[in-house]
Order: sequence, then C-alpha cells, then structure tokens
Amino acid sequence: MRRVLLVSPRFPPKSAPELHRARTSLAYYRQFGWEPTVLCVSPQTADGVDEPPLAEALPADMNVVSADAWPETTCRRFGFGQLAYRCIGPLHRAGTAVLERQKHDVVMFSTTVFLTFALGPLWKRRFGCKLVYDFQDPWYAGKPLPYDSSNVPGSWWKYRLDQWLAGHLERYAMAAADHVVSVSQAYVDVLSRRYPRLARDDFTVIPFGADRRDYEFVRTHAVVAPNLSAGGRFHIVAAGRAGRPGSDPVLHAFFSVLAESRKCVSASDKPVHLSFVGTSYASDDRAVEAIMPLAREHGVADLVEEQPLRIPYYSSLALYDASDAILIFGTASADYTASKLFSCVLSGKPVLAMVHRDSLLSQIAANIPSVFLATFGDSSQEPKFRARIKEGLAWLRTAKPDTSRFDEELRPWSAEELTRLQCAIFDRVCDSDAGAGNRAALT
Repeated sequence: MRRVLLVSPRFPPKSAPELHRARTSLAYYRQFGWEPTVLCVSPQTADGVDEPPLAEALPADMNVVSADAWPETTCRRFGFGQLAYRCIGPLHRAGTAVLERQKHDVVMFSTTVFLTFALGPLWKRRFGCKLVYDFQDPWYAGKPLPYDSSNVPGSWWKYRLDQWLAGHLERYAMAAADHVVSVSQAYVDVLSRRYPRLARDDFTVIPFGADRRDYEFVRTHAVVAPNLSAGGRFHIVAAGRAGRPGSDPVLHAFFSVLAESRKCVSASDKPVHLSFVGTSYASDDRAVEAIMPLAREHGVADLVEEQPLRIPYYSSLALYDASDAILIFGTASADYTASKLFSCVLSGKPVLAMVHRDSLLSQIAANIPSVFLATFGDSSQEPKFRARIKEGLAWLRTAKPDTSRFDEELRPWSAEELTRLQCAIFDRVCDSDAGAGNRAALT
C-alpha cells in the first residue's frame, strides 16, 4: 500500500473550514490503496475554535503527527503572530522526521496556511516524494490587490508584505508541483495561466465532499444548536463568515428584497426570523457585527439577529437541523465556492443559494432539487436576480425536499467518491506508466 502525508496544520480537535477535505477523506484512503499520515500543529498551539467531538469522530487507527508551533504571545513581541509563521519551522522538523522514518509516495498540502506549501520542494528534493497542492483559496492574490488601506483586515503594511512573500513563495512551490487540486475552476484558470509548466490535466477541481456521517454523529450525540430567539417563527439560518470581498452587494440585494417581500406576507403566514451565526473569524475581543448594519440600513433589523462569534462545525450542523430553511450567500466573483453546500443539503431543509451563475456551486446545485438557485452575472443588482430571490423566499415556506433521493443525487459529490478521485491523482503522479489508465479514472 502506498503512503500519503497530509499536511493540515489546523486539524481536530481544532475546527476550521479548511480541514474538512482531509478529515472526511481519512476513512476512505485505505479503501483506494493509500495509507494516510496527518501532519498538523498541536491543538495547544494552533489557532481556531476547539471542538473535541471532531477528533472523537475520526477513525480510531489514524496516524496523526503533531508539532508545537512557536508561542503566539512570544511571536507577537517580534511583530508576527499568524499561525503560518509560527508553525513553518516546527512542521518542517516534524515532517522531515516522518519522511526519514518511512517512505511516503505523496505529500498533499490541504490547508489555507499557504506558507507551508514552501516545504514541499525541500521534501521533494530530499526524499523524492510527489507533491499535490490543494488550493481552497487564492494564495497570491495578484494585482490589483482585493483589499486597500481602507478595508484591509489588519495592518496594511503587513498585508502588502504578506502578498509580496506570497508571490515569490507561490512561484517557488509551484515549480515543484506534480498536481494541483482546487475547489474552484476560476483558481485553476489563474494558476494555469500563471504557471504554464503545468498542463491543464495537472489540475483537478474537487469540491468538499458530502458526508452523511456528520449528521449521524450530531444526532446520536445530541449536539445542541446555538441558543437563538426564533420563538416559533419561520426560522431561516445562515452560518459562516460575512464581509468577504464582494459579498456585500449580494447581501444588499437580499435585504432589499426581504424589505419588499415583508409587505406581501399573508396574516396567516408565520412571521420570519433570520439568524446569522459565526459571521466573524476574529477572536472574542475583536469580533464585530457585519450583518446588522446592513439589516438596519434596509429596515429589516427587527427580522434579523446576528451572533458574530464563530461556532463549532457540529454546532452549525445542529443549527441547520433545527432550522426551517437555510441561506447560502456567494460573492460578486465566480471564484468563490461555498464549501458548506453539502452540509446544508444533508440537513434535509430547503436551501436558497444566491451565487454567481458561473460558480461551481451554481453548477452543482442546479442538479439538487432541495436547492433554489438565485443567480446573477455582471451585477447582483440585476432585476432577474432580485426576482429570483423573492421567488426563493416564498419557495422556502412550501418546499418539502425528498430526502430519500439524497444518496443518489449526492453520490458524485460524496466524500467517498471524491477521495477516490484524490487517490486516482496520487496513483497518476506516482506511476507515469499507468498514466493512461489513471487519466481514465479521473473522468
């Protein structure tokens, strides 16, 4: 059996959106001929929300190697505290020790801690392993930068320095890449133009997989949803960060339509209540509301509540489970792919997704009957988009998804099938003689 080293700095019992590809794939790698080892940062020194049940739900016999990142309080005295800078040295030492002890055929980096990608060429040169990079977000944003000094999250000069380093280190890492996985075709298009050394079939778009076992865990362990004030009203929820670049125009369109639609609600209809939870990635002392100012601007603040602090992953599933309906917001860019799509769908609740029509989420959701799509192209102010939002809000009240068909509808996007796809990539990069066969397996 071949071996793969999965580099995922944030890993259970920490909770972060980026770790779920590695987490949901672990149960299936052996089924497709690969023995996984996870390399992560110890939970005591990593950042993120603590969620011990995530670790409890992992396969019991998984090999997980952790390294202590440099202490954040110490590092901040020298002007940096981000996990990427604190963990690069410790992960290099721990990963080198793993590769010295036992041959690993592939090293896959599945994280948004992009600085760790730079370890790949070092290990490839020394140990001869193949490199697969998983781009869940852009690393180097390119020019023009998506933020400026007025809206950058944090220090402007640190952001510019970080992007300068990203440009150089991304080029260094990609020079050694054997394959690139991404959640977005748009990221593939940018990277393939930027690095023509790689052929188009050296890139594969793989979204995060649907894993029904997550809801089974939530229900069997009676995970409690956040305490919200829906109070018998028709409860619509949205979980996840707000205030991403390009998301505000979509939110403005939604709240504008909501303000108009409330005038048309029948007296016999339940009043609606919208809960936005986990809208900030900031820590307790820095989390601020991103949704309520928009709701007040459109005169619907009485219908909305916001809890900006991030919540654990299983708590978000419990929130979906306890809701009447779910909202997904995209951004003005087709690049953005909401990794939460399948988690929302598996709840069995109707979902209103407001996304760019050229996004991967739009393409996938078009074939899922429990998702109502409201899409836009050039602008989120398009009249057709607003009309679809209005139609979708009415549909949420009457929709009754046929959950008996979910296994069939979601099979192409299941964690098992998407892990098979990963393993076909691993086989291909390791065995050029089998390239034709493995290329067929990727289709």
